[in-house]
Amino acid sequence: MGVEDQPSFLNQVILISSPLSALECLNLTQKIELDLGRVRLKKWGERAIDIDLLYFNDEVINHPNLIVPHPFISERRFTLEPLAEIAPTYIHPVYKKIMYLY
Repeated sequence: MGVEDQPSFLNQVILISSPLSALECLNLTQKIELDLGRVRLKKWGERAIDIDLLYFNDEVINHPNLIVPHPFISERRFTLEPLAEIAPTYIHPVYKKIMYLY
């Protein structure tokens, strides 16, 4: 998926609970990326780390810096497979259905 002429990388999906808002979580994850050496040179380019907010509770967020649910979630098997393991009954807040692997 995306740019293929880069080193192999790992994907992981985690579920967290936080008192922070979605934008506060975005700011925190971007700080973590920066602290771990992320440099944004080109879209989908090689990077040390990439943290995405896939969902945020059942909210639909359309902010210039954050779109939730993640706009490409239904196209990414590498995201859907681990997501199905940790949240198999989660209902996508826009599509109003469970995101299955097709």
